[in-house]
Amino acid sequence: MAKFTVFGSEGFIGRKLTEHLVALGHELLAPKKGEQLRVDQNLGHVVYCVGVTGSDFLTQQFNVARAHVSLAAEVLEKYKFDSFLYLSSARMYEGLDSTHEEAVFRANTESISDFYNLSKLFGESLVLNCGLPHVRVVRVSYAVNLDPTSTNFVAEKYREAQTGVVSFSANRKSTKDYVVLDDVVGILPKIAVSGKFRVYNVASGKNISTDEIAKTLEEMTGCKVAFLDTDPVRSPRAIDISRIQNEFGYRPQSVLDYAKTVIDSGNVQ
Repeated sequence: MAKFTVFGSEGFIGRKLTEHLVALGHELLAPKKGEQLRVDQNLGHVVYCVGVTGSDFLTQQFNVARAHVSLAAEVLEKYKFDSFLYLSSARMYEGLDSTHEEAVFRANTESISDFYNLSKLFGESLVLNCGLPHVRVVRVSYAVNLDPTSTNFVAEKYREAQTGVVSFSANRKSTKDYVVLDDVVGILPKIAVSGKFRVYNVASGKNISTDEIAKTLEEMTGCKVAFLDTDPVRSPRAIDISRIQNEFGYRPQSVLDYAKTVIDSGNVQ
């Protein structure tokens, strides 16, 4: 068994990751927000899950900078560890022709959407250029689970379906690469401990449309679906996951099959 420290352990991915690590029997440190750890201890394998999620980046720019860059810099500079894994975002590939880990990004500094991407890219660049060994970056796509407390898009639409009607502002033709959260937390410790590369994509490798999600909810709950179609069509390329497939034998499950199984089991509220 190994020792792990999860920063951001109270967040969406961090909370599930800590549960997974405990279940595997690993030694775990999960500092709460603002908690100071002793600088004379080795933190083992650090997984940095701190981040501003959802649409909060639109109004919390200083928190974004602290979460994605400043705190990461503090951990890298201040503490001892065996490895450091920084969770970034695969949303940065939107608009690019390639979604491979070696893709070159572009950004407009006046764009608030690109502000989020730039903050993650700065965090990545800090990690990869800090001169420390065994540091890695993971770009995670849109993670989904259907736990009662989850606030991801699919979970929110499922709860809305319980009222009998679900409204989608996202265009029915829009697509995203959704990945099951259990698949994400299952691969993260493996990358942290033994990853051969410095940057990895973690996604499903397949896009799902808003229309497919709607039809699944209709089928499983009997709800009525209303499409407002007020948003433009957004269809970024599916994320290239060949690197983790080849190295770790990663085989992500279908998000729609996962949703059907969980809804059918009755283990959501």
